[in-house]
Amino acid sequence: MAPTPGHSQAVLPDPGTLVLERIDRHEEGFEIAVSTRHSAICPLCERPSTARHSVYVRRLADLPWQGLSVRICLTVHRYRCRNHDCPRTIFCERVPGVARVHGRSTERLEGIIAIVGYVAGGLPGSRLLERLSVRASDDTVRRRVSRNVPASQESQPIRFLGVDDWAWRKRQSYGTILVDLERHRVADILPERSAESLASWLEMHPGVEVIARDRGGIYADGGAKGAPSAIQVADRFHLVLNLSCAVERVLEERSRELVLPATPTPELPEAPVPPDEDLPLPDTHETQQLQRRQRRLDRYQQVIDLHEKGYSQQAIGRELNIQRKTIRRCLRTGQFPERKRPTGRRQKVADFDEYLRQRWNEGCHNATRLHHEIRERGYKGCRSMVAKFVAGWRPSGKPSGKLNTPERVAPRHAAILAARPPDQLTEDQQTLLDRLTGVCPDIIRIRDLALGFRDALKGQDAAALGKWIKEVKHCEFAPLVRFGYGLEKDLSAVTAAVETQWSSGQVEGQVNRLKAIKRQMYGRAGFNLLRARVLPFPWSGMLTSHAP
Repeated sequence: MAPTPGHSQAVLPDPGTLVLERIDRHEEGFEIAVSTRHSAICPLCERPSTARHSVYVRRLADLPWQGLSVRICLTVHRYRCRNHDCPRTIFCERVPGVARVHGRSTERLEGIIAIVGYVAGGLPGSRLLERLSVRASDDTVRRRVSRNVPASQESQPIRFLGVDDWAWRKRQSYGTILVDLERHRVADILPERSAESLASWLEMHPGVEVIARDRGGIYADGGAKGAPSAIQVADRFHLVLNLSCAVERVLEERSRELVLPATPTPELPEAPVPPDEDLPLPDTHETQQLQRRQRRLDRYQQVIDLHEKGYSQQAIGRELNIQRKTIRRCLRTGQFPERKRPTGRRQKVADFDEYLRQRWNEGCHNATRLHHEIRERGYKGCRSMVAKFVAGWRPSGKPSGKLNTPERVAPRHAAILAARPPDQLTEDQQTLLDRLTGVCPDIIRIRDLALGFRDALKGQDAAALGKWIKEVKHCEFAPLVRFGYGLEKDLSAVTAAVETQWSSGQVEGQVNRLKAIKRQMYGRAGFNLLRARVLPFPWSGMLTSHAP
């Protein structure tokens, strides 16, 4: 048994209520014997009592000390209630601020467990606490976090609200996240995405002045029902994204023109052709590629045949078990959509292409020697990359024929280039855009419309935006015409996006944080734990220290 130092009283959870009697050191840690010195009060009738019935010891886990676990042996009493009208005759002594009723650990230790679980999750939090000499299972950590979720919103009203959806399972089920844009924190999350749920939440939280949202009709209807006086603001990022999608649909109809001519490559000396018996066998990988292409071609022909028979896109999808997006792409392009060859990341060895071609023409076909030579010129890669780079030159003595084939540009890639401002284009992107305008002149007109829309948004000029909508409604591109009519339907929210500073930018950041938390614990403890970890942690009162 160790002596009782005078300053040890201050390490107790509540020095004003608890009295330190002794400290024992064991192999597993420290054991602190403590008693109470306050009067007992009946929890039902709240009448004090001095009639002791019996005594017992509560063992509470507490914060570790010197890297070792600590257990408090708290001596408490049972008392008789002398109030004859009280239904309880015997009650146990309470220690508020030290431990909960029936608790097995102190409140300050539970607060530490809850904080670790809020940040790290159940199993990672349990492992971290074990390194800190705190024994708590992953289920215990999760329960401590779920217990601290706020039951209702704080008293301060929310004036500026951001709304967006998040996916339980992508393209299947969605929820709703609500962000306080003024305080930069999550206000609440809802387990479903519907206008009714948003409207009911807004009715319970009056005072919302601005609702920033995407251009989906669900949140527009819910905001109008729940907060009819609030200003709805369409997010500028989603407006630009919708414009890019409309441009992509325009270019899908012109995918035949998005084919760049082949770039001439320098000729290399012809290598001797091996005899027939030495010719390589057909590549199995190439054979499989041809078979997969034939299956895609057959499916494309089935889509065209059903469309000519009068089937709708939805009926074709049910018949062939494919998505409507694929059917729409097949019908818009007007031809079989060939897959673009994967280009992959640009290899650093390609910077030495000219020198390698020169040495190859001079007769040096040894990859190791070529690797040593370009290493002296600044190349920092490995030999295998050089060998892979020149491997296509070996069978016939010339580079692979892929370099001499026409280059197909995907409509999405072309749409990104057409809708991007000039100051955000790199030199290579500007060169590619110039080549595309040569084979598809409509891109010039499309780009003028896209940049006009961006200028109206950036200039915060509602009148200029109205003129642009009138112009695009009479242009020759049907998807852009539909985009213009869609803006006109939601004109008040679109105008507010130009005239106000609010957007859903920080909502997207909170959605990204929610995704990271959901993937740590998906399917383990349900929506309650997810909500507890996404909402702000209730720090107040969690780590309250008592003065000695």
